[in-house]
Amino acid sequence: MPGAGTRQVIAVASALTLLGATLALLLYTENDSSKLDLAIAVTAAIGCFVVLLSRRLLFASVLTSLLIASTFLLSLAKQSLMGMALHSYDVIFYLNASTLDFLWSDYRQYVIGAFFGLAVGGLLAVQAWRFDATRCSRAVSALALCAAMAATTWLAPVAGARRGAFDMFDNSHAFVSSFYLSWSETFDTLARGEFMEAAARANMPNFGSAAKCAPSAKPPHIILIHQESLMPPSIFPTLEYDRSVDPFFLSDDHLLHKLQVETYGGGSWITEFALLAGVSTKAFGNMGAFVQVFMEDKLKETLPQALANCGYRTMVLFPMDNGFLSLDRFYKSIGFTEVLDRKAQGAATARERDSFYFQNALNALERHVKSSERPMFIYIETMAAHGPYNFTFMPEETVPGGGPGMPGEMNEFLRRLAMAVRDGDAFLDAIERRFSDEPILVVRYGDHQPSATQPFLAPWEEIARMSASEARPSPFTTFYAIRGENYAVPTLPDYELLDVAYLGTVILEAARLPLSNAAQERKRLMAACGGMYFDCKRHDEILAFHRRLINSGVINAR
Repeated sequence: MPGAGTRQVIAVASALTLLGATLALLLYTENDSSKLDLAIAVTAAIGCFVVLLSRRLLFASVLTSLLIASTFLLSLAKQSLMGMALHSYDVIFYLNASTLDFLWSDYRQYVIGAFFGLAVGGLLAVQAWRFDATRCSRAVSALALCAAMAATTWLAPVAGARRGAFDMFDNSHAFVSSFYLSWSETFDTLARGEFMEAAARANMPNFGSAAKCAPSAKPPHIILIHQESLMPPSIFPTLEYDRSVDPFFLSDDHLLHKLQVETYGGGSWITEFALLAGVSTKAFGNMGAFVQVFMEDKLKETLPQALANCGYRTMVLFPMDNGFLSLDRFYKSIGFTEVLDRKAQGAATARERDSFYFQNALNALERHVKSSERPMFIYIETMAAHGPYNFTFMPEETVPGGGPGMPGEMNEFLRRLAMAVRDGDAFLDAIERRFSDEPILVVRYGDHQPSATQPFLAPWEEIARMSASEARPSPFTTFYAIRGENYAVPTLPDYELLDVAYLGTVILEAARLPLSNAAQERKRLMAACGGMYFDCKRHDEILAFHRRLINSGVINAR
């Protein structure tokens, strides 16, 4: 090994090279000057802190460069899959055995890449520690750290608010500053103690407690189907596909009802929360992606709770293991008395064909009607159509894909869509055969579009400048469809787009169930806002509604 003097020269030169490469990455990716300045200042503060602790310049440079590179690559991967940048709370949100098992099953190449990168980075850091002969003055390091922190404090307000997690559809790739800003956002949210955006006060009285529901007639059983990643391909005019799938997306009124959701390509739980809670996740800012964790045991009058109040037995069939994103605990906290995960349903994997879950639901409903007069609410989550689309799912199935020249991922999605249509139609036929005397309401909805639609969307920069209701076709447009078996579905609301936060109220109305005072106000807002929720032009009324929900104890936002 070279002498101490030589090693010191090599260490300084190597450190400067690494820091130069890191600066180049920031200059290339952080297009906004204020965010670039913030990213540089925070990065410098991190580097100075490591130098203060270790006194080793090369070691600190290696750790700092690895942090920036890892943040950029992980954020790039997350955006490509879900359209959302890396957030500080991801560290906690995804770090559990069930979620890691899902990532390993469906996104193994990303997990392997991440662990390989961590292993290589760890080895580099160890070697840098051993080789580094620099011994920096702690007094100088402390002064440099104070200067970097002062610059960070001054630049953070100048950089402005972090772009919304659901507005990250652009090519700026300002991932590092976005990740840095998310830390203050997380701390601010926790410090202020109220997660949901609401008016400071409401001029209207609090909502009364939900009265005991007394339906005027026997209500229908309700089967709510989370149609994973499905959207009506007809919303893309240039898309060539098998038109025989179009009726699948229609309700009993033979109309296509478009649904506005709040996520793209992934993050199914975001749509799910808005539907079941009746509140947009946008009200929780960029913490909305983690809202189930914060809002566990803090919601009343959710869709399953409202149905339970009307005498329904409530059950959810979901394809993941208990503990995945803490969803099992969240389900139980909002009124599902029976939560059947992958293992409880006897699923070999998390990606079973839709017919597997439908058969389980049919069997559960059949056992129920033989032993009880109560109506039943079954919430089914499917999984087969979820990405990635870089492999052929069930290649033995002969189903139509896309037209000539169709991109491979879209062709694969259309194959999975065709299988979902087959299974869905067979499910309705089975209901008709097996439950000829039972009124049943079947509701399907798409939680988000598949990532395969990206080539068919408007440029991300254009989408970022538009509200979801303006962009055509919008990445946030899916569908909902309501059909009745032995049951006449009442007239459904006819809006250009219906926000998913209203869908629970629409379901209650379709089942002809009485609405609580809060649900009646939500229905009024739906009409006043033309189907929009958080994007409603009468936004002050939405925020006043939130305040009334909080003041009435329907939502505990602390």
